[in-house]
Amino acid sequence: MSERPNILWLFSDEHERSVSGYAGDPIVRTENLDRLAGKSVQFTQASCTYPVCTPSRMSILCGKEAHTCSAWSNHWVIFPEHRTWPEHFADHGYTTCLVGKMHFGGKNQMNGFQHRPYGDLRHGLGHQPDPLSMYPGYAAPEGAGVTEIPESLIQDVVVTRESLSFLREHHDQHPEKPWFLCASYGRPHSPFTAPGRYIRRYQGKVPLREPGADQADSLEPFAGRLAFDITEEETIRGLEGYYACVDFVDDCMGELLDGLERDGLLENTIIIYTADHGDMLGQYGCWGKQLYYESSMGVPLLISGPGIAEDALCDHPISLMDLFPTACGLAGLPIPEELEGVDFSEVLRNPESASSPREYAPCAAYRYGVRINYNNAFSTDDPQAAWRCVRSRDWKYVEVERGDRLLFDLRNDPKETVNLAEDPEHAERCRTMREELYRNFSWEEVHRKLAEDRNRLPQFYSGEMPGTPNQYMLSDGRVFDAEKSLYDIRWLRIPPGCSGGIIPQMKG
Repeated sequence: MSERPNILWLFSDEHERSVSGYAGDPIVRTENLDRLAGKSVQFTQASCTYPVCTPSRMSILCGKEAHTCSAWSNHWVIFPEHRTWPEHFADHGYTTCLVGKMHFGGKNQMNGFQHRPYGDLRHGLGHQPDPLSMYPGYAAPEGAGVTEIPESLIQDVVVTRESLSFLREHHDQHPEKPWFLCASYGRPHSPFTAPGRYIRRYQGKVPLREPGADQADSLEPFAGRLAFDITEEETIRGLEGYYACVDFVDDCMGELLDGLERDGLLENTIIIYTADHGDMLGQYGCWGKQLYYESSMGVPLLISGPGIAEDALCDHPISLMDLFPTACGLAGLPIPEELEGVDFSEVLRNPESASSPREYAPCAAYRYGVRINYNNAFSTDDPQAAWRCVRSRDWKYVEVERGDRLLFDLRNDPKETVNLAEDPEHAERCRTMREELYRNFSWEEVHRKLAEDRNRLPQFYSGEMPGTPNQYMLSDGRVFDAEKSLYDIRWLRIPPGCSGGIIPQMKG
């Protein structure tokens, strides 16, 4: 057995951090996360750097803020000058593997991972359209319900199976070599579908979120554009489907943990559970992410392993870009100097006495950063098309570019309903947090760098059309579609009612 610890990164998509039993939700069933939480340090104030799939994932892998590593929106690529977390670990003797969704753009679908047996290998989004009639699109609350996909083909089931297979084979062949495996699950991201037993478990049991859709008119313009015009019945069905998806993916992760534990593969293993971002779940009538509210940018974060405190709460403002340097600290590896994340491994060892590794955690979103069909999207000249915020343990300060500024008291107003930015009593707090927000940051530099990145982007296109959502990779590198028969790989018009599409209408 290796002296260095293994790293098991359990990664879900769009998990709102309060929707877990260990976090206090009285309705959802998350027996496996609850069990893991009892062995972990539980971070109550963790957040992503950009609440959208690809940029959040790029930021985690690069250990940098989104604008620093060109994580402008979905489908962007990790440029070669950015060293990734798995690449660094591979260079220090680890076997690295990714199983499942990662939503990389362009031709490099590995980005430092040495193995990738299953996932969205042809630069799609990795979400299986369900109901099948919506292929190649999918819907969020409007499409929630019982899945039409056979359970053995559901990507979350396959992620568990392929992760178990890879680690068992690795241990059999190289028991002395440490491993870093990311098991990346697609749920609870939409479509909010799951096997019927999970859907039925929550019917009539999930209350509407507050503030509700009737208060959507109070939103500032950036957030107001994300308010959905759907019925209360669709909202309720969406919430029930979301809770079912959290429950289902919890069971999938539980099967992975149980299998690894039975085989003795969790000895000397650090387990990290988190998500790329949250989901508004109907708060203010909004669904999905992109927003500065905690439901969108906040994430669950559990970390357990040798030398790490058990069943401990930590309310420091941790950023997901801190995971890369922290994993280095836990594994005894050098931390690359260019990282912007900070090492909070000492907090894991002694959460009660360790000081906070950072005072503020930043987050941002750039609506004009879209890559696909961006000529029809927002411009950097448009008002209220981007925002940036910094949050401390108790406060959050937000500035919308050419728009409003907001200040929320997170301790006394956890639902972020009262904007205190214009209150004279908080003028000094706003000044201090504004200075932090603009430390090593400017909107002009964002615009310049985005334009520069767009010019260099085409050389990283794959030149291939996307396949169905997921593919398998054989040991010799051949790739084939995992769901070709399921979707009959036809190019179809996206039907009315779809709020998302998984196939980018341009190559690579």
